[in-house]
Amino acid sequence: MDTWQAVWKAHPDIFIADQWLECPSDKKKDYHLPAQYDYFSGGEISLRVGIIASSKIPKEEDFLLAGMLWGRRMSNGAKTVIYFVAPDFSPFFLQALNKVGGIFNARAVYWREKLNPSLYLIPETSSLKKSRQSLGEERLNWDKWRQELNPVVQLQFDAVKTYFDQLHVRRVRADIKHPNITFLWGNLEIAEIRRKGKRFELATKTKWLKDAELARQWQKSGWVDASGVINPEFCLAITAILDHLEEKEKRVELKPKDTLSLYLHQGEGIIRTLWGNAWVWPWVSKERSENWIHELSQWFYFQGGGHLSIVCPVLEKPLALASQSLLLSCVLKNSSLLDSPKIKSANITWDGRIIWLTVMSMEEDLRLFQSWLKNPEPFQIWTLPENWQAQGIEQISCRSITPSVFKHFDEY
Repeated sequence: MDTWQAVWKAHPDIFIADQWLECPSDKKKDYHLPAQYDYFSGGEISLRVGIIASSKIPKEEDFLLAGMLWGRRMSNGAKTVIYFVAPDFSPFFLQALNKVGGIFNARAVYWREKLNPSLYLIPETSSLKKSRQSLGEERLNWDKWRQELNPVVQLQFDAVKTYFDQLHVRRVRADIKHPNITFLWGNLEIAEIRRKGKRFELATKTKWLKDAELARQWQKSGWVDASGVINPEFCLAITAILDHLEEKEKRVELKPKDTLSLYLHQGEGIIRTLWGNAWVWPWVSKERSENWIHELSQWFYFQGGGHLSIVCPVLEKPLALASQSLLLSCVLKNSSLLDSPKIKSANITWDGRIIWLTVMSMEEDLRLFQSWLKNPEPFQIWTLPENWQAQGIEQISCRSITPSVFKHFDEY
């Protein structure tokens, strides 16, 4: 391809500035900008203008954040226009750019190398289309997963389900997908049923365990004998794994994200009071390219009084997670995910809010990101108490003004 500088020079009517200065590689590193993109700056002291360019279709949450960080670096508090240049954009990315405001104005530009002209400024109104994008497929339940097994194996499957149902009191939950069912304690996988034709295989999972000797000791296959009982070696291994994890929790040796996952999946106490009962995310990816569905499944959902509350934990990389949540909120708003008959029949509604559940040290970065939005209200900051891993989360507090109704949600 021609150099980017040649592309900019050949399209003087696309941008509101010229005489572009490229950010060199050493400065990218100093500024903590992703190296896979190219950055240019121009404009005057009172109006800064920047370009972030990618010759390939980018990972959009990374591209969005990189552009915002570049805008922050250029602006120094001045009004700033940022052009995002790439071969293509999802409608969700265009919606997200429309939410950018404050000192920033963000525009998207198509780059088509083999066409002349090769740059096409996307009208801002194109991001406001009301069409719904179809994503994902509904998660199987136990009965549907069971139906694909042969009749004899179905009885064995029932025995395994009964066993793990009894472990609910120890906070074990099931994540059901088409090829497998994973059993988790918080975020940590402890066992898995994997489909093998009309049969299944059962085994423990200890990839998270750093002690290689213990991992070998607890790596057990499971099976159901003629009397409908799971082999004791497997059950003893599961018990030992849970004992080990509960002891680590007691000694405050779990990673913060694993501890918080336990609280949120359990959904008791203050969580139920604030947001209602834990609600299982009901969609899985239809194909590997559907990263949106996987990323949305990492959030936590609660349903109370017909209202859906969505919690995004922010315990690391606050700006990256804030950028991702802006994009994913557009995925939810502009996809068919919340329009399924299952959701409609349950009268579950979502008001557009994303709750950032974080710690005090992350607040400043989240507030900075809020300042880059036209309307920061849908992104609410809730803060965990100090020493929450040892003392619990009952004293979480809202650090944002939470309006009871967003009057302009249709515009959001």
